Amino acid sequence: VDLNTNGEYIEPTKKTLDQFAPEWLAEHSKNVKSNTIKSYTSIYKTHISPAIGERQLRSIRPTTLQGLLNDKKLEGLAESTVSSIMAVLKKMFIYASDFCEYIPKNPAQNIKMPNYVSAPKEVQTFSAEQIQIIFDSFPQGHQFYLPLAISYHTGARFGECCALTWQDVDFDKMELSINKTVIQSGRELIVQDTPKTSHSFRTIPIGRKLIDILKREKRHQAISKLAGHGPNDNYIIHAKRGGIMGPNGIHFFNHCCKEWFGNGYSFHSMRHTHATMLLEAGEDLELVSKRLGHGSMATTARVYSHVLDG
Repeated sequence: VDLNTNGEYIEPTKKTLDQFAPEWLAEHSKNVKSNTIKSYTSIYKTHISPAIGERQLRSIRPTTLQGLLNDKKLEGLAESTVSSIMAVLKKMFIYASDFCEYIPKNPAQNIKMPNYVSAPKEVQTFSAEQIQIIFDSFPQGHQFYLPLAISYHTGARFGECCALTWQDVDFDKMELSINKTVIQSGRELIVQDTPKTSHSFRTIPIGRKLIDILKREKRHQAISKLAGHGPNDNYIIHAKRGGIMGPNGIHFFNHCCKEWFGNGYSFHSMRHTHATMLLEAGEDLELVSKRLGHGSMATTARVYSHVLDG
């Protein structure tokens, strides 16, 4: 017999995990970003539901969930994917046990990540010669030029670059404010009013070269507007057909990087290149961490440990 703290009888739920999951996702969507819910939904449908979706909540034990994680490792899934599966399981069962009280105990409370032993992944950075090839191939006027130039000079993420407006640039103080990001939701582009994390909000100093690039672009957009064919918004970066650029808009550049330089290179390598150049020049780790919008210096130190060792 199940009793709550007041000694009242609790009717055991007969809900299956598949019946419970939409309820959890709907409630969770009120407190997290749409891209996060999209990711959680994909993880559940791809990895969790096929394995235990038909099981009743009350029949799921810690061994059930730990076995699921262990099986996913044996299937060859990457450590990051298994870690995401575990995170979804923990969040789901906290809601099922502590909030909905569908089950008396949380079976996910003590599940652990299977042991992965792998060498630290070294980030790929562009050499000076590769940077020259990139800007020769995508010069001023090309739709990729501005996001590439901004990331190279600031270390900003692609979505952060695409969300920048002219109000985010202080030409007098030579500063750039990162306060939004562009995400893809199905076929729709959404400008999210918070970047990746709370630490991603930042105002960073920028150099004369980037200031000159931005001034030229602002002048060009003003002239185009007067001629009647300029952008109708206040965004700095635009796709080829006008309108904001989103994550899918950079696929061709990433393909070119792979063809030219090999696996591991992408637009994100611009961010790594910026950070690496600063650290190699002797810049303080804390400053670089804040400039990148990392949650802690430990994150920066882990990602760029090879540079710091050097």
